[in-house]
Amino acid sequence: MISRRLFVGALGAIAIPASKTSTPYRVELPAPTGPHAIGSKELHLVDHGRPDPWRSGPRELMVSLWFPTLALSGPRTPYAGSAVAPALATEMAGYLKLSGDTVDLAGSSTHARRNAPVDRTRRVVMYSPASATSRVIGTNQAEDLASHGYLVVTVDHTGEAPVEFPGGRVVMPCIPWEDPVAVRTATDTRVADIQFVLDRLRVSRAGMFGYSMGGAAAASAMLVDRRIRAGVNLDGGMYDGDQPSEVARKGLDRPFLLFGAGGHSRATDPSWEAFWTAQRSWKREVLMPDGGHGSLGDYQFTLPALARRYGVPSIDLEPLVGTVDPAVAVARVRRAVRGVFGYFLKP
Repeated sequence: MISRRLFVGALGAIAIPASKTSTPYRVELPAPTGPHAIGSKELHLVDHGRPDPWRSGPRELMVSLWFPTLALSGPRTPYAGSAVAPALATEMAGYLKLSGDTVDLAGSSTHARRNAPVDRTRRVVMYSPASATSRVIGTNQAEDLASHGYLVVTVDHTGEAPVEFPGGRVVMPCIPWEDPVAVRTATDTRVADIQFVLDRLRVSRAGMFGYSMGGAAAASAMLVDRRIRAGVNLDGGMYDGDQPSEVARKGLDRPFLLFGAGGHSRATDPSWEAFWTAQRSWKREVLMPDGGHGSLGDYQFTLPALARRYGVPSIDLEPLVGTVDPAVAVARVRRAVRGVFGYFLKP
């Protein structure tokens, strides 16, 4: 079962290789629902004032910007960079005990035009992925928000998942997730990453959403940074060790949405119940009982499509993405996220 506290990928799973005659699976992203064409850019950011907790040197980050554009032509942005794609493919395929050569992420295209000019945007939204998970797993949500006029900033937290830097340099995961001290450091590092990106992009007002650990990070970042005006937690437990985290115990004075899948809710998660009780502003809990933890990211449609391609029984998907129809799940999550930021981040 994919953990809601620490969503760690399935690298190292016993894998079934692709047939020599089969074509590797390529991601087909759900179409964005907004009226705008979208573009994207990648940024390499270096925080020279902060040492990286996992490796020597200053903290380095890769982020993607997704935004409305007037450009209707030009090359599409690939789903993943060519250097990092094999590692990310191994992670994705590993959930179904398939080998990485069954997936072609570098050959998969998004709906965005690469390095297109930015049309005017008035609302900024930050995104933080699940633990040990690449920022690419939030692509469908980033594209959808961008098509509705938002500038969406998706952040890779270096050291957690494979990250490709300029020149094809790939930094692989190195965090010992079994160590509670390392987990606490990773949480604090995520918050510092978000604040640094807001500083570098000169953002004075933003929303934030995140998946699993990223959802908990959204709340923790809001606790210490008032530039973040509204937040969404997509199925993430809000813990410090075995106890509710500081933000779960204190709550927030700005709007926040909890979105749970499967049996996850404040009735089953003490950290959510603690946050609900302490929350001092608008709050809402949205549940998708027929979903799974993977329903809150691109896994909701990539894993079923991959399973169909290679004959993996549908019952094997249920612990990952539940029984919900992928298109229905994607629409539910997109609608909930847009609803929060559409109301609370009005220009």
